[in-house]
Amino acid sequence: MRPYLATARAFRWVIAAMLLIVWGAGIAAATTEYSSTYQSDATIWAVRAAPALSVTDPDDPNIALIQTAAAQQAEVLKQLLQTRSFLIDVVGRTSLKTKFAASTDQDRFIDDLRKGFRVETLGTSLIRVSFAGHDPTTAPELLRAALVVRAERIDQARQLSSSALSLFYQRQLEFAQQQALDAQKALDDFNQSHREPLSDPDEHVRGQLRLNLDFALVGLSDLRGRQERALLAPALLEVSGVEFQIVDEPRASTKPSGGERTAVMIATVALAAGVGLAGLLVLVGTLLGLRGGPARKVASDRIRADVVPVASSPGK
Repeated sequence: MRPYLATARAFRWVIAAMLLIVWGAGIAAATTEYSSTYQSDATIWAVRAAPALSVTDPDDPNIALIQTAAAQQAEVLKQLLQTRSFLIDVVGRTSLKTKFAASTDQDRFIDDLRKGFRVETLGTSLIRVSFAGHDPTTAPELLRAALVVRAERIDQARQLSSSALSLFYQRQLEFAQQQALDAQKALDDFNQSHREPLSDPDEHVRGQLRLNLDFALVGLSDLRGRQERALLAPALLEVSGVEFQIVDEPRASTKPSGGERTAVMIATVALAAGVGLAGLLVLVGTLLGLRGGPARKVASDRIRADVVPVASSPGK
């Protein structure tokens, strides 16, 4: 341990200058990041749609409702923000459209925007969406555009799902109609071929045919109700807006905000880098014996102090 301390004392001015440069640059960068970052927030109230308005079958036992409404909507928005097409569509609706078109590295431009977005849940039904950037006017623009594009994507996906489900019900409806027609024809044929009074076996057969017709008509009515619900549910959800309601609209920030985390990270990295470089300098200097004159003088004084008692001892 003493050689390292001696090396550190020998290079104390070099270490001090290095720490001053590294730490000063890091603190300056952190201060600049904090003072030039502006954040805009939007608070959203999210609820789960009623099963009657769901496009999927509410009687399906495979549907798992584990997430809260806020967590579900936040996860959807997070996944959309990971897609390039979504962010390009968002940028195309803001004043950054021209800047993005003139950018030589559009992928980096999109990645920088993606890093500025943050989605977090505040409870079972509240979501906060924020964007932090260096321009106080573009942050609310990007948030509004992201929420609009998100609504359009969700509505488009809902319409496609509704169309597919409606087509499925249409095929089932055609099959159920054919079953009802076949059951009605079988009953009519039986009535035409058997005159009153009927025997007990014939009465039983006619009762079975009527029961088959009733089951076919009930199934047909149920399928028609499901088909109508599949067609009306997306329109009702879009009109009512019960799933996703913006409580606090995004606003332009007049004071720097949102850069605390990045600034702390930059300062921490600078402090750690300064300490690491200083430790590396001491380690290399000690191992290579590159300590300065004061270090060599301290070492020679210690050697002399150890040699003198040995030379003066009796019998030598």
